[in-house]
Amino acid sequence: MCAAKRLSEAERKKEIVDSAAKVIMEKGFEKTTMEEIIAGTTLSKGGVYHYYGSVLEIFKDIMIFGIEYRNKIIKDHMGTDNQFVSDELMAKELVDKMLDDNPYMPLYIEFLIANKRNPEFKGLMVELQEQSKESCKIIFEGAPNRLFNLDTFQFVTDFINAIILGSDVLEARENFKKNRNLLEQMLILIFKNGKELKNEGL
Repeated sequence: MCAAKRLSEAERKKEIVDSAAKVIMEKGFEKTTMEEIIAGTTLSKGGVYHYYGSVLEIFKDIMIFGIEYRNKIIKDHMGTDNQFVSDELMAKELVDKMLDDNPYMPLYIEFLIANKRNPEFKGLMVELQEQSKESCKIIFEGAPNRLFNLDTFQFVTDFINAIILGSDVLEARENFKKNRNLLEQMLILIFKNGKELKNEGL
């Protein structure tokens, strides 16, 4: 009889995160317990708590994995030739991000909705936005700095989140897809406005 394969740390964390994602999708973040997450893994209670102390800590990793997933897609689209990053290219990639119906999107929507009700999420939102901003700087290397000034980046983030929520809550994803050129033009206008404000020293 063969001994059970010993899981690596990354494999154990993935098992925990996958279990948490399933429970959160079924019950919502606020009704999810560590016990339910543990029950969906092959790990002991102590094994799970060795890696995560709370549902919020697990959820943070899920959100980080979502950021990394989307960033990889953008990198693949852009290639490795350090092409000039135009407003049009950034707008296209960000609209793709808004309308992408990937496995992390329902969880991100749950995060956005729970953020209004759960004070614990406020700090996590700020942390994730900062991480997303730093990731964008790396991915869009050579892009005009105006995207990354505080006001412009926050407005772009709020705009993206509003479209993501509208896609789900209002079931408007297909309509947004049909009119994605308008979304891209809106983002380009936001970028140009950021440039004008920078030139004016505001």
